[in-house]
Amino acid sequence: MDSELLSSAEKKELRGIAQRLKPHVFIGKQGLTDTVLAEVETALLKNGLIKVRFETERATLNDFCSTIAEKLTCEPIGGVGKTRAFFREMPEKESN
Repeated sequence: MDSELLSSAEKKELRGIAQRLKPHVFIGKQGLTDTVLAEVETALLKNGLIKVRFETERATLNDFCSTIAEKLTCEPIGGVGKTRAFFREMPEKESN
């Protein structure tokens, strides 16, 4: 799967998997800081599919989702309430 061109069927499958996940990162009153972005990056590198819980208003939440997707080159695949799921293809592991 190419993370920039996920079909609706692929997104649907990923949403189903994400439904059973617990949030990896919580974004609170401090907002989207560089530290939080680094933590989201780490979680994406380790897992590929993560959930992020936001403690903010819905308008701000959508801005944060756009910023995360743009800066970390991942794709938002959906969410419920103040929780959103993001996906990025995991890097290939080198075999020696």
